[in-house]
Amino acid sequence: MMKKVKAGIAAAVVLAAVPAMAAQGSLAERISSRLEKAKITEQGDVSVVTNGDRAVLEGAVTSVAASRAAEKAARKETKVVENRLRILPEVERSDADLEKDVRKAILRSPNYGVFDSVGVTIEEGVVLIQGSVRMGYRKNDIVDRVAKVEGLRGLTDEIQVQSVSQFDDRLRGQLFRQIYGSDRFVHFTNLANPPVRIVVDRGHVTLTGYVPTRVDQALLGHIARSTSAFKVDNLVQVDGEQDKERGRKAPAGGSSTD
Repeated sequence: MMKKVKAGIAAAVVLAAVPAMAAQGSLAERISSRLEKAKITEQGDVSVVTNGDRAVLEGAVTSVAASRAAEKAARKETKVVENRLRILPEVERSDADLEKDVRKAILRSPNYGVFDSVGVTIEEGVVLIQGSVRMGYRKNDIVDRVAKVEGLRGLTDEIQVQSVSQFDDRLRGQLFRQIYGSDRFVHFTNLANPPVRIVVDRGHVTLTGYVPTRVDQALLGHIARSTSAFKVDNLVQVDGEQDKERGRKAPAGGSSTD
């Protein structure tokens, strides 16, 4: 049997009047109560439809963060949640402006380091973030920060978490010392955001970022291939040419345009 409850003032009145019953009420009522407590209903109009242990969130909210928070609240009551919430931002923004703020949000994460690389593309207000990070908590922090960017209409997360191995750790250390310890690149260590990012996963090395010249680009590839890496992909771009390569989901950090 399907049951639909609208999470709003009316629902709050009913639940407040019978707190004991709400604690043991229907799934829709319990989820609505959580939405109220999290103040998600202040950011839009959310309805909860349930069928057995399945919950569907319908309606609209003003931000990606509110949509994610609503789903998180619902999952505290049931693991089967379908999020159909539309995101209707209060302010219209261009994709270019949104991309700048998304990149800033990623770079401001204290967990985003030289061994992580996350690329950004935005189309019609929907952001796609792709790449690779060392730990799961780093991914979670980045996604949470991006979700809070005002004006986004959606977020797709395709960030991968790198495997854990001593071989990869040794390879990371070797690459960092040879790249950032070399006379040609040592000055990069003084920059707030590393211009060259080193991704290592199961012995596969991927270099991303930006350097001033093609000579630097070629030298980085040579350094990586001289290590014990099983495979090397040198995706480092030459600064000033990135506008031609935006379709490659350039990583946040390392570019003069970020």
